[in-house]
Amino acid sequence: MYIPAHITGFFKIVRKNENLKTGSTGAGFSLDKGTHTEIKEGKGRVYFNGEEIDLCPAKDVLNHFKKVVGEENFNIDVHYTSDFPLGCGMGTSGGCSLGLAHVLNNTFKCNEKPIEIAHIAEVKCNTGLGDVVAQEYGGIGITTTPGLPAHVKKLNLDNINDYYVVVDIIGNKNTDTIINNPKWIETINITADAKLEKLLKKPTLEYLMELSYDFAKNTGLATDDIIEICEDLKFTLGASQAMLGNTIFCICTEKELDDVKSILKNPITCKIYE
Repeated sequence: MYIPAHITGFFKIVRKNENLKTGSTGAGFSLDKGTHTEIKEGKGRVYFNGEEIDLCPAKDVLNHFKKVVGEENFNIDVHYTSDFPLGCGMGTSGGCSLGLAHVLNNTFKCNEKPIEIAHIAEVKCNTGLGDVVAQEYGGIGITTTPGLPAHVKKLNLDNINDYYVVVDIIGNKNTDTIINNPKWIETINITADAKLEKLLKKPTLEYLMELSYDFAKNTGLATDDIIEICEDLKFTLGASQAMLGNTIFCICTEKELDDVKSILKNPITCKIYE
């Protein structure tokens, strides 16, 4: 099962009494690189790119289906193969959660809702708020309500294939330390206010990038190093920091691709996944 990676440009944190209703509003897009999920006979272990890991949302999804189908029928291991590491702002955790929920639902022929199971797991584990919803929809999405049921407006651009998304992962960032910190929440939400309304009035990819960069700078989430590199990439459609991760992304044309790669240390070239 393949789930695309996802980059969030800007977001607002919305907490509700129910995990299903908790989430985020904002905008971003899915990529043609991501995470593949496979299950094999085993003892409940989880492997990520060949290494055993303790991944909270994956364990939560496993526990949900154990209750549904019975633990005696549940002798499996989970194997993830991913183009991106965890904790870098590429929605990898969400891809793991959503992919596993879909695989288990299909394998055991359940009548569950994978998107709800995966979203709840992400919220409970503090690993994400809106990636699962965006990854289920794909493309360039503007999420106007938090949690589920989702309301996502997609930007359908005729020339979308003309653009490349180039990513450079500098390091990890712990999502939990941001989305549960009252000071960060206040700063993020104040900075995010009005951006959603602005983008809905002017729904272009270029404006999405402009708002994303403004959000990254004005929240203080972007480091000075990332801001400096983003300034160097101003000749592109736009550059910013992926939320929430220590990762740069920019959107450029094929003519600009070589120049972009020369500026970034470890560029990964992608396309937007519809």
